[in-house]
Amino acid sequence: MNAAAENESILRRFDFIRDDVARLVSKDTELQDRIKQLEIDLDVYKRIFSQTNAEKKLLEDENEMLKEISEKQQWQRGSLQKQTQASRVVVLLDGDGAIFIPQLIALGQSGGHQAAIKLSDSIKDHILSLDEIDQFQLSVFVFFNKKGLFDTFYRCSFHSAKARLDDFVAGFNQASDRFVMVDVGSGKEAADSKIKAFLEDESRLPETYKIIFGGCHDSGYVTAIRSHITSGFKQKFILLQSYAEHAAGFDGLELPILSIPGLFIPQKLVASSSTQEPPIASRSHSPPLFEPPVQGLPMSIGFGRGDTYQSGQELGSPPPRVFPSPVSNPNSLSSKAERRPTTLFQFMSDYEAIEDTAQSNHKTTGPRIPIPKVPLSQQKPAPCTNFYLLNNCKHGRACKYSHDFTLEHKHLIEIQNNAKKVPCGAANANLDCARGDACCYGHVCPSGPKCYYLKKGRCKFVGDNMHTVKDAGDGD
Repeated sequence: MNAAAENESILRRFDFIRDDVARLVSKDTELQDRIKQLEIDLDVYKRIFSQTNAEKKLLEDENEMLKEISEKQQWQRGSLQKQTQASRVVVLLDGDGAIFIPQLIALGQSGGHQAAIKLSDSIKDHILSLDEIDQFQLSVFVFFNKKGLFDTFYRCSFHSAKARLDDFVAGFNQASDRFVMVDVGSGKEAADSKIKAFLEDESRLPETYKIIFGGCHDSGYVTAIRSHITSGFKQKFILLQSYAEHAAGFDGLELPILSIPGLFIPQKLVASSSTQEPPIASRSHSPPLFEPPVQGLPMSIGFGRGDTYQSGQELGSPPPRVFPSPVSNPNSLSSKAERRPTTLFQFMSDYEAIEDTAQSNHKTTGPRIPIPKVPLSQQKPAPCTNFYLLNNCKHGRACKYSHDFTLEHKHLIEIQNNAKKVPCGAANANLDCARGDACCYGHVCPSGPKCYYLKKGRCKFVGDNMHTVKDAGDGD
């Protein structure tokens, strides 16, 4: 009985275990199927992820490329705008006041070329010094009354300049395609109206970078320029200095000023009413540096660092000619002088001699005594500087200045002092003076480094080292 019960119990346990094993096997099969399905799903997700990642990388690369293209296009657009919208420099000259020096005009076409080159080079140097643009297009417009300028040269006895004015204009116009010098006729303010029209147009054009205005002798332009400044175009304007002193109102505009020494006459040409002598320069309203120089000594004319040409400044007789044609003693010129072009300087010396001879009307009147309390420079005619200081006036009795004064020692001292206030032509051009220490004219500025006009850029002593502390007899 007990054995049968045990067997039955064993069989029940066996059946239970068999059922558990069957369930486990069945469960394992299900799990294996599930694993296979998950593996299939995983492969699908992996493929999708890989494809998505590839597409993402492709999009990132494309985005980077588009970004580079965009930056390049922006740079090109900015560069193009910089070149096209602010790359024009326009020069507007009122030629009725901003007059090229007669010595250049008297050279005809060559003088026109030289004037255009000097104007162009000076403007290019100034614009590039601003470090705002690397390239620009320069246009120059000069409007003037040719008949009026003819008459002025005639009254002021600049006969060579009068005769060659047409050739000068042709040479200036031929110097560049965008250089235009045009006669606007004798109508009242004919040049003014054209210049004001250009000011109106150019100030508003985005292509115009700078407007260089050369009409500061005429206060009638002040209102027009101030209007453009008020409209927001102040940064476009530069004043080109012609006369040493601006007309009223220009200084109040507070605009930058460009000065080109030796290109324009620094003072208004005014003919004498009683003689055919060169015009007397208009008086400056600035503080005087020293008393007027000896009557008749012509200021040196050059292209240095200051306004050296003084039209019609009455001084004494002409200084010793440093540039005779032909040169009588070429060995006296320094190697520096031999390297620089002398055509213009030689011409200027000959030109002065022609003008002086044409204007000579002095006649011997016998011994004279200077009028008391009247400076020698204001005697009529004034004593000849070369005759009394150098005992050598090449004009002789044809000289328009007097050789007939009976002078005392104090008078000679006065002439010497006044002569030192006029720059030696050779020293002013950085050449060796043939007279050396014996030269009666100034080799240094009397005011030295404290010169009032040097600070203004208008001192007529423009040679190297002419404002350093050194003996007045030095030749350099």
